Parts: sequence; structure tokens; C-alpha cells
Amino acid sequence: MFDREVIADFETVWREYPRKVGKGAARKVWARLQPDTEMVQKIHDAIAWQRHQPQWLKDHGAFIPHLATWLNQERWEDEPFHGPTLSEKSVRMLQTMSQRSTRLLQ
Repeated sequence: MFDREVIADFETVWREYPRKVGKGAARKVWARLQPDTEMVQKIHDAIAWQRHQPQWLKDHGAFIPHLATWLNQERWEDEPFHGPTLSEKSVRMLQTMSQRSTRLLQ
């Protein structure tokens, strides 16, 4: 059975991860990993910088991997791409444009 802290850590990561698909599969991977406090922090840090990378922002987030895949591939160990990055203002603008276009398509 899951430890309360493990469940709480997973739920926090799920809330901050930008693509909300395959929660059950992601929970199973999380349970198998049994991340300690240090790993959980690395995961939070990686999500924080990866969510601003052009690949994750492109095509309304179509290239964001499912969380289960991201965890299975240990993507928190990836290193930031040091090419041109977007400013916070540009990220907010892209997110706003994405939200508006999504509403228009509905």
C-alpha cells in the first residue's frame, strides 16, 4: 500500500505537471520509484524549468510527454538546453494565446 507521504508527493507533482493524462499509470511508476525527499525535489525543479522549454510550449503542449513516460525515462535528470530560451513575458504571452485559441476551438 502507498505511504501517505508518497501519495502526497505524487499528488503535488501531478498538480504541477502540465499534461494531465494517464494519472493511474503515472501513480504506478511513482510507487515503483519510491522517491525520497531529494529525488522529489529534483523532480519539482526539473518540471519548473522544463515547462518553459520551447518543446513543451510548441503546438499547445502536444510534445509534453505523459507523466508516466517522463518518470520512466528519468527525465528529471535531463539538463537544460542552453540555446535561446523564452523570457517569462514571452512564456505568459504564449500561454495566453494558447488558452484563447483553445477557447475559440471549443
